[in-house]
Amino acid sequence: MKYVKRLVIFVPIILGVALMVVMKNNKKPPVRLTDQERVQAVRVMPLTRMNVVPRSVGYGYVQAYRTWQAIPEVAGQVVYLDEKIKKGHFIEKDDVLLRIDTRAYGLAETRGVAEVMSIDAQLRELEQSRKNTERLLSIEKKSLAIAVQELERKRKLFEKQYISASDLEKEETNVLSRQTNVNNLQNTLKLIPDQKRALLAQKKSGESSVAERRLDVSKTEIRSPFDGRVSRVNIERYQFAPAGTVLIEAESIERAEIPVQLSPREFFKLLPRHHKAPFSKVPDIETIRRAIGISAKVRLPLDEAHTIEWDAKFSRTGESIDPATGTPTFFVTVENPYAGLIPGKRPPLATNMYVEVELAGKAMPDRFVVPRSAVHDNRIYICTGDNRLEIRQVTLELAMADLAVLNDRDAAGTAPVVQEGERLVLSDLVPAINGMKLLPQEDEEKAAQVKAQAFGGDI
Repeated sequence: MKYVKRLVIFVPIILGVALMVVMKNNKKPPVRLTDQERVQAVRVMPLTRMNVVPRSVGYGYVQAYRTWQAIPEVAGQVVYLDEKIKKGHFIEKDDVLLRIDTRAYGLAETRGVAEVMSIDAQLRELEQSRKNTERLLSIEKKSLAIAVQELERKRKLFEKQYISASDLEKEETNVLSRQTNVNNLQNTLKLIPDQKRALLAQKKSGESSVAERRLDVSKTEIRSPFDGRVSRVNIERYQFAPAGTVLIEAESIERAEIPVQLSPREFFKLLPRHHKAPFSKVPDIETIRRAIGISAKVRLPLDEAHTIEWDAKFSRTGESIDPATGTPTFFVTVENPYAGLIPGKRPPLATNMYVEVELAGKAMPDRFVVPRSAVHDNRIYICTGDNRLEIRQVTLELAMADLAVLNDRDAAGTAPVVQEGERLVLSDLVPAINGMKLLPQEDEEKAAQVKAQAFGGDI
């Protein structure tokens, strides 16, 4: 028994030692690995010169280019109101929108016309009186001349004592009476011009009153000054409309205007880079528009795949800087914002829509344009001819959205920084080490996208 127990203890030990000896004898020496360089796969695109259009994007609410308020100048009851006078309805130029009761103003006009006719009758009567007075004066003058001759004859007869003193006195009285009649008629004729002037003044006043009443009558009818859309209604038919109150508001539809706020930096990058002489005098807005050459587009994103776009133009700038934001305001206009309306597909550019506005300057020729993501703290990665990484310091002439425009020379402007045909690394390398081995793969789709965006594609 003791022998068996010893075997149970020592046999496993002997077998383990034997196994270790066998493994040691059959063990292969370790394989020595050679140093192998790590290769990084990257996307690249060739650097090529291209034209680039500087652009900035802002946002704003659509406003009506013109607004109009129907404010009556006369008071009265509204006896007619067009059925189209409802909020949101369209109106056309010269449409009669409402009429105010004209009876009160019509009666006043009739009274004024009657007064003018009465004055005309008085003027005709005065003219006839003048003619009659002139005829009577002519007769009286002849009678006076005869009476004077008769008086002279009787004086001679009286001197010869052929007639009595009473007969002479009668003749003298007759002459004086004739002279008085002549004087009275002459005075009457002298007063006629003044009477005529007074009547003419009354007539002019009456005609002015009639014209005023007729003007009041014309003011009872309110017409639309342009093609537009009703935005507010404050009156109903048969209601009393006080003078000076806003009854209807409408907005023009021939064009829309969008104010956009951009920082001075964003706006200045749109301006031409070449030097021009200063204006000799304060220019008008059209001269400024031609000088800076800014165009515009307005976009309304409906969803991720569908965006409505309108051509626009830069129209003017605000008169001052917004004190709240410290930015100037720029206005763009869209002609015929309701043109091309397709229900369910293309809405009109309506008031208070929140839209995207893209302003574009004049094209900058022969620039190196790269994706903005390929610029890392003013450094770019270049894949050299032997597929090695070269890190270069660059400066940006322009940065906008997803694009960056490189200055092709160093800060001193003497040595070129990049050259056409070199391969730009698009991938983000972490870590990026000068001289590291690269496995480049040209990204033709990205290169085409950059070119399209540079010359006016969506940014």
